[in-house]
Amino acid sequence: MTAADYLDKILERMTATHDIERGFGADGRTFDAYAQYNSFAEKYVLTRKANLWKVSESEHVLFLTVPAGADPEVFYEDAGRLIDGYMEPVLARAQEKYPPKDHMRTFLTVVLLMEQTPEEELVKKIRRYRYDRSYLFSLRGYSQGRLIAVDLPGEKVYTSPAAKDVAGFYRQVL
Repeated sequence: MTAADYLDKILERMTATHDIERGFGADGRTFDAYAQYNSFAEKYVLTRKANLWKVSESEHVLFLTVPAGADPEVFYEDAGRLIDGYMEPVLARAQEKYPPKDHMRTFLTVVLLMEQTPEEELVKKIRRYRYDRSYLFSLRGYSQGRLIAVDLPGEKVYTSPAAKDVAGFYRQVL
């Protein structure tokens, strides 16, 4: 399966819950696709004016293809910089000091579509990857980075610990 075929299939499955943009331009470059999910919930008594609580959560997913012959290590390091340097400040906080008042959590996910099987050392790095940031001692929620590598020739999915719960979703398409 090629990266383009996999991307088509995974985005088709995500259209029900995510807003999707192909050829997404951000951070001075173009990504294969961008998917965004937003959820809002509230609890009130009788009328909305008697609001007990409100929460919002979101997920931002960027898809990158790692072509055969390229150094996957460079893409791994780039994914970490992308989460910390672009996705968290721009997508999670909108360049503000903190996210909006009712923010609960934001998942910042980078999916690497690998057209060659990664070496074991890179798989270990992916499995150890962690990114967590809380705002105002978690009163304004937190952001969590997730890294997913889809090994297309080997038909395997490698994830960081934060992405283990969504690994099955990405495996089903293979």
